[in-house]
Amino acid sequence: MALSPTQLDKLPEPMIQLMSELQDEIISDICRRIKKTNMLTPTAEWQLIKANQLTMSSQEVKRRIAAKLKISEKTVKELYTDAVRTAIREDEKIYKFAMADGILSGDYREKLTNYTRSAAFSKALKKGLKNTNGLMRNLTNSAATAANRQLSDALDLAYLEVASGAFTPQEAQFRAVKKLGADGIKCVSYKSGRTDQLDVAVRRAVVTGIGKTCGDLQLDLANEMDCNLVEVSSHLGARPFHAEWQGRIYSLVKGHPKYPYFYDATGYGTGDGLCGWNCRHSFFPYFEGLSAPANEPAFSRSENEQVYRDTQKQRSYERAIRKSKRELAALDGARSAENDPIAKAKYDREFARKSATLKRREAALAEHLKATGLLPDNSRVRVDGFGKSVSQKAVHAAKKYTAAKTNIKSGSNNSSNYTANADFLNSRDFKNQFKGLFNPKLDKAVCKYSQLAVVENDNKPSETIYLLSESGRKLNRLTKKHYSDNDDIGGVLLAEKRNFILVHNHPNNTPISLSDIMALNDVDKMKAIVSVGHDGKVCAVSIGNGKRAVSETDRSLLEMSFGRCTRKYGQTSKAIQAFCEEAGWKYGKQ
Repeated sequence: MALSPTQLDKLPEPMIQLMSELQDEIISDICRRIKKTNMLTPTAEWQLIKANQLTMSSQEVKRRIAAKLKISEKTVKELYTDAVRTAIREDEKIYKFAMADGILSGDYREKLTNYTRSAAFSKALKKGLKNTNGLMRNLTNSAATAANRQLSDALDLAYLEVASGAFTPQEAQFRAVKKLGADGIKCVSYKSGRTDQLDVAVRRAVVTGIGKTCGDLQLDLANEMDCNLVEVSSHLGARPFHAEWQGRIYSLVKGHPKYPYFYDATGYGTGDGLCGWNCRHSFFPYFEGLSAPANEPAFSRSENEQVYRDTQKQRSYERAIRKSKRELAALDGARSAENDPIAKAKYDREFARKSATLKRREAALAEHLKATGLLPDNSRVRVDGFGKSVSQKAVHAAKKYTAAKTNIKSGSNNSSNYTANADFLNSRDFKNQFKGLFNPKLDKAVCKYSQLAVVENDNKPSETIYLLSESGRKLNRLTKKHYSDNDDIGGVLLAEKRNFILVHNHPNNTPISLSDIMALNDVDKMKAIVSVGHDGKVCAVSIGNGKRAVSETDRSLLEMSFGRCTRKYGQTSKAIQAFCEEAGWKYGKQ
């Protein structure tokens, strides 16, 4: 038969490897330029320095792209030639059987023998190569533009953060490196607002381009051989629309009494149809009386849908792992170039935390594969800059980070810092803090769950998070193993469909944190957030009639405002109160 789903899926790997190398080289170059830039430069000189960095970066990116393009165009040609010849050879076997069986006249033998040397074959192959190489050039040029834009934005934001006094130059550089590692080079934008990274776009371009070229040539050969029927392949886990037409026989001419029209039924020639975007289906000649249907699915529609959902979840885990590896590669490069011991220690801590996150994500993927029986695909979790050296560092850092957390949880590392003030928790003064926060019924519920959150985490660095309705009813309960963890709680908050008040404990006795502020800003359904320290002090904030920060710039300014207030007043309620005044939000009683 023609190219199998597995063959089509593996075709892009050489190209993805090249583009992954390119992306990591670009990110490393950007990080180096951010590290070298003096954020304390006077405003009058800043634009000149920034322009110089952008020019140098643009020249370097273009040089790297030119080198990769020479290799990539050769690689695309090899992929196309091998894939197309494989598909045509498989079809040739069926036509030869048809001639041997007398279904096709022997007069077709010369056409079949000479087809791959024909002008039509050469023209179609060259067209597919030209289209895909043109798309590769467009993608890499988009990557160059995106890289320069991301460097410009990173430099401007870092400079603004330092100039405002909210962050030191080292802190601003640290934040920029973290963001670049997390984002990667996003070079393809869609009307929906989604952006794809270079490796994802390359995979789609190669699979789609080769699949469509093979299909066009097979249809052209079918026309030459007067073959009017084709059979479409099938595979478990096909996307829902493709599951409707996979594994069936179709007619290439309209009006067949038995078989549906190929183009109308499968959507061939459209992005979402057969041989369209990322499609791994193929087709091959079919002759009644010679062929027997070989691709009718041996599984039910519900089984296919389950595998499709499982596979999509696998892709989600793989994307998360790639993101972690990019972050670690960027952090490792930045900390290697850092000479300041305090700044380097900060990179080390972040590297350790992200290493632990990577190990959790890898464990989650392994558990998912074990539960579903799906096979791992190492090509989809590979990140070029995350080589053996960085991998070993990450393993070691994750072990140290986990061991340190375990010590904290077991009572080591001075866990008495997290001891609850039981006497104050049961006092009238404690309860009076909640009077007038919202309404009497909700105030009582917030007090109850605040007490409960502290008691549940007495002598522990963990947090309990309660989501309460505006009538005081408990909607959900979440937990964080350590207050500094960056757990995936944000997704749960965003998924909540009802308005809610968030109530949680702070073991280290700090008031509302920056992550609390940004969660309140980003989650529309969250109407207020309340924190209670283990010392019994309560802090409450709501946006009230103020505005949420929506754009990236406004969100950064909101963060800077919080940083400025905490630098002035420390991690105290006074800092939160000052921040709320700046932001136009409400502090304390609502």
